[in-house]
Amino acid sequence: MKNCYKLAMTAAIVGFGLGTLNVAQAATVSLSSSNQGWWSKTAGNSNQNDNYITGNLDATNYANFFTFDLNNLAGVSTATLQVKRFQGAGNPTKTLSFFDVSTAADVLAQKVNNPNAVIYNDLVSGKNYGTFNVSTFGNSDEILSFVLNSDAIADINARSGRFFSIGGALLGDIGIGEQYLFGFSFESSATLVLNTDLASVPEPGILNGAVLVGITVLLLKRKGKAFQNV
Repeated sequence: MKNCYKLAMTAAIVGFGLGTLNVAQAATVSLSSSNQGWWSKTAGNSNQNDNYITGNLDATNYANFFTFDLNNLAGVSTATLQVKRFQGAGNPTKTLSFFDVSTAADVLAQKVNNPNAVIYNDLVSGKNYGTFNVSTFGNSDEILSFVLNSDAIADINARSGRFFSIGGALLGDIGIGEQYLFGFSFESSATLVLNTDLASVPEPGILNGAVLVGITVLLLKRKGKAFQNV
């Protein structure tokens, strides 16, 4: 009898192992920005304006932001921010950086409260999510992709089930003439492309493994009764 139960446990372990072999799968998830725009120290704005210019235009400095609803995503391994180029001005190459944002998403969405130096400064400083050299001029319909770094990925995973915001700003001297990216942008939502593990949905292999375990245990129980009757 002891040998029978050992055999049952071994079969169960093997069956479960077969069933769970293909549980974790990588998936690509694209999130459209739930809100986006700009903040400034000196200019007014409206909640309906989704323009995400960053830099200097008409002697006004702008910093942009993008907010995404992460739902219950977890296990994110890579993150890429994609935005449409629209128009740029000034030097042929700009240095663009993205930063973490401490301002709450619902506060960011109230762009009508521009100008606001505190929010502007939040968008242009803090934890760096990546710095990129971007050509100022190009096809206005081109989609630019920015691969965010490990700090961004860690913060995305930490904010699973909540909103996640990214601030963007040009670095260097942008006070001489017009120096900006993403000018005159409108009706084009940014996209956050994430690679994530979807391990919460049972795979067919799990069910097969469970069935195998059930059959094995049932058969061995029957054999156990037969041994008792001998």
